[in-house]
This record gives sequence, C-alpha cells and structure tokens, in this order.
Amino acid sequence: MIVVLADDITGAAELAGIGLRYELKAEIIMSASQHADVDLLVVCTDSRSLNNEDAEKVTVKALQEILSLKPELIYKKIDSVLRGHILDEVKVQMKLTGLNKAVILAANPSLGRTIKDGKYYIDGVLIHKTGFATDPEFAITDSDVLKMIGATDNDEIKTLRHVDKLPQNGIVIGEAETTADMNAWAGRVNNNWVLVGAGDFFISLLHKRFSVREGNKANIELPHLFVSGTAFDKSKQFIKSVKEKNECVAYLPLFTRENDEFNDESWLNQVSRIINKQNRVIIAISNEENRFEGVSALHLRSFMAKAIKRILQREKIKELFIEGGSTAGAILQEMKITSLEPKNELQRGVVRMKVKDMYITMKPGSYELPGQIKDLYLMK
Repeated sequence: MIVVLADDITGAAELAGIGLRYELKAEIIMSASQHADVDLLVVCTDSRSLNNEDAEKVTVKALQEILSLKPELIYKKIDSVLRGHILDEVKVQMKLTGLNKAVILAANPSLGRTIKDGKYYIDGVLIHKTGFATDPEFAITDSDVLKMIGATDNDEIKTLRHVDKLPQNGIVIGEAETTADMNAWAGRVNNNWVLVGAGDFFISLLHKRFSVREGNKANIELPHLFVSGTAFDKSKQFIKSVKEKNECVAYLPLFTRENDEFNDESWLNQVSRIINKQNRVIIAISNEENRFEGVSALHLRSFMAKAIKRILQREKIKELFIEGGSTAGAILQEMKITSLEPKNELQRGVVRMKVKDMYITMKPGSYELPGQIKDLYLMK
C-alpha cells in the first residue's frame, strides 16, 4: 500500500485523483485508524489550517498510525507554493521515521509552477508578483524558496538541481523547470528519503511503478450546489458572469463574530427558490470591498460551512462542488464526513468523490475550473 499524508483536503483529493489514472483503488480518510483495504490511502490532517503547535500534534498522530500499517511508500503532500507549516512537519516526519534526509519537490512544471536559482515562478513571473501575494492566510511576499518555507540559519536545508551532488543528511528543496526534471528527481531518490512534494513529483514516482489508463467520464447530476471559498480573481469574475447571465448566485449574508449558528431563514429561502427554479446554485463570498472587514478567515469559512449544512438539510442536493481547500475542510468537518471514495478526475486537481448518496467534487482555489462545471452554470 502507498500512503499519502496531505495537509489539506483539496491536495488529498488531487493525489487520489492522480492515483485513479494508474488504476489504484483509493480512499481519502481523516484518520489512518479508519484505513480500508486499498492500493492508495490518502490521510488528510488539514494541518495547513491549524496553528503551528496543533499542526505538529496532528502530524505526529497521523504518522504514528501510518507507520503501524507498514506501507511500501509514504508521500507527504504539501502545497505546491509552500504555504503551511511544511518545514516543521517534515522535521517531525524525519524524526518519527528515523530518516536523516528529506527532499521537497514543490514545483508543478506541468501547471507553470517552477523553481529556478532558488526562486519560485508562476508562468515565468516571480510568485510574490502574482495573486499569491494577497493570500488571506499565507500571503507570499518573497519569491526566495528558503524564505517562503521559513528556513533559518540553523536549518540544514539547501536548494539543489537534480544534477547536483546530494547530501547524506538534511533537507533539500529540489529545483525543477520541466517534467523531465521531475522524472530525474524521482530516479535519484528512494525510500531512504522522506519524500515531500506536490502533484507533479507524485506523478513521477507513480510513473516508475505503474501504467496509466484512460479515465472514466463523469455524468454530473442535478441539483448541483457550487461553493466558492477562494479569493482568486478568476473565480470571482466567473461568479460575477454567472450572476449576470443566470441569476443563480447567492452571496453569503452579513454576520458578526458572535454568530455561532446559521439561522438566516430569509437567505435560506432565497437559496431554495434558486435551486427549485434552476436546479443549481452558487454560494460565494461577496467581492464588495470591506464587506466582512474584521472577520477572520477561520470564522468566515466556519460560517460558510454552517450555511452549507443548512442548505443540505433542506434540499436534496446530488452534487456538491467546493473550491478552496480550507473551505472544503470546514464543510466536511461540519458535516462530520471522515471518508471519501474517489470516482472521477475531472481534470488535474479536480476530483469527484462519493459520500453515501451524494457526490462531492473539490478544487484548489488557484486551479482552473473544469469546462464541464463552467458550462453547467453559463448555459441558459
């Protein structure tokens, strides 16, 4: 069995979807103690949304459970742009596994995310000059990967190319500009390393072991509920265009930090009317400036999750689509969903999963929307 330890739910879903390409039976769970008989077990700690101390605690617990399974390979899935508590969690994994070296391959060249000369680029632009600079929780203000990951002078960490001599201990951040670079890295490291990275590195590792198959297509069912918890401009513009064309968008109502439950019946009735009329609805956060000023990202996504729970209690939704890893994690937690069965990879990072009698599809906020979802909302 291959085990992936993921720090957020959309990353977990992305790697489970990649596993589907290689005919691996996969399951996503929130605790390794729930493990089933599968080829690919993806354990999601959701540690990226926690503070540093709690992130370390859940990582330790998950790793202890994972190591008891004696998997043939453990892969730590991180954010491709190095957001989260990566360095501390990698050090924990090195300690618990008894391995004295780790390689971090965060770049995703297939998606235009590359690392060269110690700098991170998005489609050739330094990352701190892109939309990631305004991330509400992990704003990226420097493109130097050592600074991005929070390395200090006391850390034994360096950036290297796959052609460079590798150290006998310590942490390496691998540079990569192409898929060939990724494949070369996969050929240079083995289970004597703690293997850490994003989707492209995982693909290269699987490609050494398995053959690719053609994926099965998904037939999206109705009613469909689309939840957007991302701040990326492309998503905001898409939602705006849908609202102008089809009027099937309901922006989250105003609330205060004292709100513990969601009880806005007027807003819920509005959502029900949209679903009954159009069989689909988008729930999003208004892009009006300062609408939720003073409300933390944590409180906002918790309020969003409570709203979605109320909608699902009122309406028979067959498909739930969520963009934004923190939002997805909050909704699953609110719904007490602890296991998902991957069914379809709509596109890279967009994976459709079965939970009882409903399908849940997730997408990282910065990834492109699949055409199948766009068409569902832009058509009359």
